[in-house]
Amino acid sequence: MNFYIAQFFGVIVIIANVLAMQMKNKKQIIFMFILANLFSAINFLLLESYSGALICGFAIIQTLINKIFENKGVKVPKVIIGIYILISIVLGGITYTSCIDVLPIICSILYTLTILQEKESNIRKITLLNIILWVIYDIVIKAYTASISDILMTISTLIGIYRYDFRKDKKV
Repeated sequence: MNFYIAQFFGVIVIIANVLAMQMKNKKQIIFMFILANLFSAINFLLLESYSGALICGFAIIQTLINKIFENKGVKVPKVIIGIYILISIVLGGITYTSCIDVLPIICSILYTLTILQEKESNIRKITLLNIILWVIYDIVIKAYTASISDILMTISTLIGIYRYDFRKDKKV
């Protein structure tokens, strides 16, 4: 039964990830990232993939902390960014079993960089790199449902980059 419930949450993750890259402003993109990470964490927990759940849970915490700083009109201090990166490495180390497990650590660090960006175009570009690494990881570990979500998000990100970053420059 948990498998089917997990798949339901996986579908919600797909929808949130695809919608995130179609949002026009940072606030909307970040909100969709929070939803995607929340439902991903639930999905991973139901599938007993605790490393994925930890990384997704940590992504939510980072995002909420950063939002507090942003609401105060203050940039996230570099020491906090360093702590985020350190936590990403520690979480990755806790769940490390093979060389491929380095990719989630890199992805977590890229996520840290993504949510710190001011420009939506930078969010989309870093997300593209991040999600491509997740696709590789998912395929290697045979997480095919997750790879479908990541491939759809890659396509959605490319469309978002075209719509908001390239096409806008062509208008006169």
